[in-house]
Amino acid sequence: MNSNDDPIDPRSDKEVLASRLQLLLDIVHAKDAGSFTYEDVRQGLAERGINLTRTRWHRLLAGSPDNRWDPELLRALAYFFDVDENYLLQRSGPIPERVEAELRLIEAYRIAEVEHFAARVLGEVNVDALRAVTQALRNLPPRPDKQRPSD
Repeated sequence: MNSNDDPIDPRSDKEVLASRLQLLLDIVHAKDAGSFTYEDVRQGLAERGINLTRTRWHRLLAGSPDNRWDPELLRALAYFFDVDENYLLQRSGPIPERVEAELRLIEAYRIAEVEHFAARVLGEVNVDALRAVTQALRNLPPRPDKQRPSD
């Protein structure tokens, strides 16, 4: 990644990378109700000739400042998660379209869950309140890019 010269995001490059890796794991978890384990990632990278130790994996996920920057490892991780390698290699790398679409889908699922909960709780109390909550949830503006864990 490029050096940390972004005045909006004070995180280090390694912290940004950790955030992106966590996001990729969260997307898998949200879709499949399970997440990749260290062993899944280790085996996937081993197929590409990359050795990933448990310690190294945890340091990557933690954004550890003493972790060595390894572009070959990041390329292999991008391949494993099926995203453009620039997403992990460059601080300003764009959010892959697939990741963006998955985020929108997860957000829609979460809104639907909240609507369902509100229907159960408020449905017994006041139909108008239920409609107002549902309408408010559907009209939420998209989150600004700077709040997304992409950079």
